[in-house]
Amino acid sequence: MNNSILRASGDPMGAAIYDYHKNGKAGKLRVFSSQFDEDEIPVEELFRDFESMPYLEKVALELAQGSILDVGAGAGCHSIALGQMGKRATAMDISPLSVQVMRERGVNAVQADFWDPAFAGKYDTVLMLMNGSGIIGKVDNMERFFNRI
Repeated sequence: MNNSILRASGDPMGAAIYDYHKNGKAGKLRVFSSQFDEDEIPVEELFRDFESMPYLEKVALELAQGSILDVGAGAGCHSIALGQMGKRATAMDISPLSVQVMRERGVNAVQADFWDPAFAGKYDTVLMLMNGSGIIGKVDNMERFFNRI
């Protein structure tokens, strides 16, 4: 795991999010990992509203309480839904372009690496929706993850 922050030039996911935000169109994001099968995510899914979210995402958002951290927030759809519920959330992403888009959408967003010890805070709820738990990397990192949480 790398504790470095991305630059816009090395940020393909952020570029797709930014393009969709500015132009209303973008292709699919392809996610590759040695830990699971290849996945494709249509970029517009990262901009969906609460009503368009799967049942379990809705339940997670409804159960979230107190100070909420939305890890790997992408375009910020979960943080926006939380705000519409009257809840306060901080959206975190390593992607500078994603953070820019979230801020333009009115989200309280920070560019940070979940693993960076310099990023600290106390949260009552930590959300890692969609592929958010992918930051764990591999099963061998679970202990490190739970210690960090």
